Amino acid sequence: MVPRQSYMVGVNPKASNRAMIQQLKPPAETPRSEPEIIPPGHIDERSARAARAYFQVHGTHHVYVGKLGSRGIILLALVIAFLTAVILIVLLGAVLIWIPVVAVLVAAGVVSGLLRR
Repeated sequence: MVPRQSYMVGVNPKASNRAMIQQLKPPAETPRSEPEIIPPGHIDERSARAARAYFQVHGTHHVYVGKLGSRGIILLALVIAFLTAVILIVLLGAVLIWIPVVAVLVAAGVVSGLLRR
């Protein structure tokens, strides 16, 4: 069996692929400024003032999480069922409103088709 030759005679396919990839890459930009390297533990005066201005919290805040008993689970299930029913009713209402609209459009199409004859 004779090996197939490339239609590109005298060109190294690997070298041409490399050249094509290099041409597709945009030229690298030089950085506009040097990055600032801040050592760990260094406190910047500007950022410290900004943090104090927005996050002034005094005292201790507690979050209490209670365990759900059987009544709580039943109440939660009823709330979820109620919300699901409301969403279903709204979606069905939106679909049911379109039924007469589509019927009127079909009837208008039939009437206009009969009048054109």
